[in-house]
Formats: sequence, structure tokens, C-alpha cells
Amino acid sequence: MQRQKSGEAHYLRRFVSRVTNMSRTARLRRQFGEIEQHSLELPRSYRTQLAELIQRECASVEQADVATYGAQTEGEVTTSGLDVGFDRSRSENVQVRMRGIALWLALVYHETQRDRAAADSDELHRLLLRLMRELKVFASSDGTDGNQA
Repeated sequence: MQRQKSGEAHYLRRFVSRVTNMSRTARLRRQFGEIEQHSLELPRSYRTQLAELIQRECASVEQADVATYGAQTEGEVTTSGLDVGFDRSRSENVQVRMRGIALWLALVYHETQRDRAAADSDELHRLLLRLMRELKVFASSDGTDGNQA
């Protein structure tokens, strides 16, 4: 009887974990739609700067603890880096908006890179890569501005 209960508990933990991951991925996909829109609404003159910010944020996230990177604490309330980035991406100030977009994309990029075995994460990761390519984040640094086909 004890073995059956431990098996049921294990199954329940896996089930709850899967539902939690699916919920998080769904939330990130909804946010991605808004981030993508804010990114592509930027004037072309800002896209190079945004791409550079994203590259810097990705490099910084690699060196830091992803779970706490970008988090802010006010009083006893801590806001995650993802929430900070998403909130900033809605700012009327273009510089603040770009920094928020860069923070959000870098954090989600690294999270989905780590969890690519999950189909939901893999699909979101591909969407991120497409947007980053469109913004020329991965453009070569050979002196060209990435406008060549």
C-alpha cells in the first residue's frame, strides 16, 4: 500500500509540474506577442541599438543567476526580472522600453535554451530566435550592418 501511495505522489508531482510549466509557457507566449509588437514598432534607427542591448543582456544573464537577474526589491516585495522587463517594455520612454525588451528577451532566451526538451519551450525559443534575427541580434560583426541578404 505504501508503494502505491508513493507512486501516486510521484505521478501527482509530475502532473502539477507539467501543468505549471505549461501555464508559464502560455504566459510567456502571450507576453512574447506584446514584446514582439513593441520591438517591431520601434523606428528602424533604434533597432541596431536594441540588438546591441539584447546581446549585452544575454551575455550578462549567462554570467549571472538567471532566477534573480534583473529582479528589483522594494520594501519586502521582490519583482522578477521578467516582470520588470515586461513592465518596462510598455514604457513611453523609448530608452526604458528598449532596455525592458532586451531584459525580457535575454531572460526568456536563456530559460527556453535550458528547457528546450519541452516542446512548448522549444517553440517559444524558435520564436525568440526569429525575432532576434529580424532585429539582427545575431548579425555578424564584420563591419556590415546586417542588411545584406
